[in-house]
Amino acid sequence: MTSAHKTATALAGAQERAYNLFRNREFPEIICAVPEVCPVPDFIQPDQWEFERPLRPAEPHPPGFQDKAADTAVRFNGFYLFYALASVPAVQAALDMMMGGL
Repeated sequence: MTSAHKTATALAGAQERAYNLFRNREFPEIICAVPEVCPVPDFIQPDQWEFERPLRPAEPHPPGFQDKAADTAVRFNGFYLFYALASVPAVQAALDMMMGGL
């Protein structure tokens, strides 16, 4: 298998993976994506994190979620932490203003 095949296989895995999304209660812009086939990490505790929703492969990803980064993080850690910019009110307002102007 060539490196191009390995890269394509790794990317396909990230794009076809189902996740459970957990949002940090103190910093709601931080989301932890855990593949459904992986155990939930020990640091995900109910007093600090809340289950947000499942993320299926065909659904649009939340802002800030990147397939390649998710694939790498899951391979090494079993989960993917990312910063959802659109959940920050000022950023969401700016995005709404920009999209309304198009």
